[in-house]
Amino acid sequence: MTRFAVALVLLAGCPKPDNKPPPPPPGTTCDSLRPKLEQLYRAEAQQKEPKRVEEAVADNTQMVLNDCAKQPDKVIACVDRAKTLAEIEGSCVAPLDDEGTETEVLKK
Repeated sequence: MTRFAVALVLLAGCPKPDNKPPPPPPGTTCDSLRPKLEQLYRAEAQQKEPKRVEEAVADNTQMVLNDCAKQPDKVIACVDRAKTLAEIEGSCVAPLDDEGTETEVLKK
């Protein structure tokens, strides 16, 4: 009887399952790239565009996240491996044309 009471108390303290799938592991979603991208773009913007750091960080980060949404597996793996913005912009995202507009396809 005592064991039953202890088990009942322990079960009562457990949270109820909500039947939601577990969250994806870190580094497996496009949004998980945001801190790394913001850090790299902030360092660049402080050197190249000190008057518009926040705007440059937001714009450039969003550009990469937009490409990530189109091909998440490719972009997430590539950005995770990359150490520099040159690597990210050179091989992880769609190249920009001469006017700064994204081309239609990502590099393979």
